Amino acid sequence: SVLVAITADTAASAAVRITHALARECGAVPTVLHVVQEDLAQSPATAGAMGSIPESALDPAYCTAQLLALEEQVQRTLGALPPWQYDVEVGATVSTIVQRAHELRAELVILGLPQHNFFRRAFVRDTMQGIAENTQSAVLAVRPELTHRPESILVAVDFIITSLRAAHLACQLVARGGRIILVYVEPDLPPERGADSTRMTADGTSPLESALASLIDELTSRKTVTITSIIEHGSSIHGVKEAALRMNPDVIALGARHHSAVDWFFGDSVSAELVSERRWSLLLVPE
Repeated sequence: SVLVAITADTAASAAVRITHALARECGAVPTVLHVVQEDLAQSPATAGAMGSIPESALDPAYCTAQLLALEEQVQRTLGALPPWQYDVEVGATVSTIVQRAHELRAELVILGLPQHNFFRRAFVRDTMQGIAENTQSAVLAVRPELTHRPESILVAVDFIITSLRAAHLACQLVARGGRIILVYVEPDLPPERGADSTRMTADGTSPLESALASLIDELTSRKTVTITSIIEHGSSIHGVKEAALRMNPDVIALGARHHSAVDWFFGDSVSAELVSERRWSLLLVPE
């Protein structure tokens, strides 16, 4: 199942459209969720004025009006109202989405990725972190221009289980006839430490190239999709970004490891860096 959490901003349209494409072409069962009380209202800067849930939000009539507005938003975007599940809940954004993802056993949570506004950027970053660290659901944050199934997905691969999960999920999400680009970033090592990675196997390939070829064989055995691989050098962040700038994918997919709030705030992870830049739509696959 798919859980799409949307708000009234322009990024919501992309989330709705890509959800519609997945529902139509992949048989996904969407639930559209709007959380009345967002965590933005509970930030330290606004806790005094907006830290509590407005009394009006507890009125059933208010929630009914919000539900109608949510359905109208989807109908305006698609030109019709699909027979999905539509929910409005009052609560903190992350914990409410996490709870609904658990209840639905959602494989994917879709969010809009706003282009401008630092406050919204921090909200999306914290929401993605909260979902990835508290559920098994992958998180797809989509930019406004991505309104269809992605035709190209770049997957950052380091052969840890989360990156392998990201590669498999990317194959499920990519459009028919699309392509997957696997990128491995090889750190710059002193000559004596880097010797093993350049040692050739009997067929004249390096162990890394053989591992990438085996992964491609495994992925293509499950779905007919074009898959290529590239090897970058340097830091993980630099390597993934350089590959993305050259290949211009619709989505970057990567495994997410658990990070502290400080790590995320200061961008001490590839995922945090990419979310902060908002240059690409991002698929984050948790541990």
